[in-house]
Amino acid sequence: MKINFTNKTNKNTIYLIINGKHKIKNKELQTYINHYKFEKWEEFKIDKINTIENNKKHTNILIFIKNEKKLLENIEDIVVKLWNEIIATNDKFNMSFKLLKLKIQTQEIFIELLAQKLYKFTDFKKNKSKYSINIDSNIDEEKIKNKIESIYFARNLMNMPANILNPETYEGKIKETFKNNKNVKIKVIKWKELEKIWAGGIYAVGKWSSYEPRMIILEYKINKENKFNALIWKWVTFDSGGYNIKPTWYMEDMHLDMWGSAVVLWTFKHLVETWYHKNLICAVWIVENLVSEKAYSPTDIIKMYNWKTVQIFNTDAEWRLVLADVLSYIEDKYKINNIFDFATLTGAAVVALGEDISVIEWRDEKLLNNIKKISWELKEPTWELPLFKKYKNKLKANFADISNCSKSRWAGTITAWLFLSEFIKNKNWVHFDIAWPEISENHPLYWTWGSGVIIRTLIEILKSV
Repeated sequence: MKINFTNKTNKNTIYLIINGKHKIKNKELQTYINHYKFEKWEEFKIDKINTIENNKKHTNILIFIKNEKKLLENIEDIVVKLWNEIIATNDKFNMSFKLLKLKIQTQEIFIELLAQKLYKFTDFKKNKSKYSINIDSNIDEEKIKNKIESIYFARNLMNMPANILNPETYEGKIKETFKNNKNVKIKVIKWKELEKIWAGGIYAVGKWSSYEPRMIILEYKINKENKFNALIWKWVTFDSGGYNIKPTWYMEDMHLDMWGSAVVLWTFKHLVETWYHKNLICAVWIVENLVSEKAYSPTDIIKMYNWKTVQIFNTDAEWRLVLADVLSYIEDKYKINNIFDFATLTGAAVVALGEDISVIEWRDEKLLNNIKKISWELKEPTWELPLFKKYKNKLKANFADISNCSKSRWAGTITAWLFLSEFIKNKNWVHFDIAWPEISENHPLYWTWGSGVIIRTLIEILKSV
């Protein structure tokens, strides 16, 4: 399905009716609206009514809501039920916001969530969906269209299988995406240079794949200030777990172990294409974590970019090794204002907060509160876990400075952050663990792999810092 921003109309219409107020030319519909009353238990109601105009059947979907506050409180459920009605009708619709006295942000959230629900990955299907909704609104349509396209691009990347999207082809896709943008410079550091600069985390994890590991840095310098906001993300095009191999039911979705990078890359794309006014750095490392006769193994000791040594306890805790190197490298090479990293970090995160809330871990309280406020407003909730430094004792190694993960089954999300904190000094650093909200296999709003969650939040965070 597709959203079109136009004042052209299809024969079928979606009406959003707030507090019973809406003027409609069709007398039959207007009479129905005027006489509608909510039951005490109802937060909202969606009805579908067919009318005959000029001897043709028209389908009208009526969304009744008491007020704007109730709309925002129930917006996810409303979008899901609206989608079900659209699918059942199997036709095109139009919807106008111009007669509604809704805040611009409310309109944007509604349209963005509707676009999320309408997404479907069809790149490898012969028959593609042709349904669409024409939306007429007084918002900045180009801006929101660019945002929706960015989310769709990210979700398409997430759903690409590993035999098509690998470190080599992904590098090509990045270069192709930004080849005509003169404000974006691209630097690629491949495995031989990674070995020379002692980026041991990246080198150890990815060196024995048939595709060389690499770090790609995108630099967007739009003003004379010599400081940057930095986005760091995770990309493992396929994560077998290495010698700590993943079991059945955990291996099958590991082409998705790069969704953090897709989120950040297309957030970056949206910002630079809409003239973000601050300097921005994006850094991605791309590897495959595979089993090989020369792959790294438990008990190995590796030297990281900041010269700390790490003893490997679990080869399936690979991404934090690479992310630690990237954090150190970016902080060493650039002057950074704020730094945000995004990764599918731990299964412990879903145990703590469930499937729909992303974990954030932070050093700056003001920045943390701003992120929480924005994320909850945009229906992409985040919450912090306590940074209990005593748990760093769980990362002790027998023969190195630190172990790559705790031997305890408890507090895995906190100990992972404590590991990363050994490789970065910046006080304005925020870490996002978005693993389960990004999968969203059972979330009624996203319903398919790779949700693209946090893109909308991240865009607004970067505009506010």
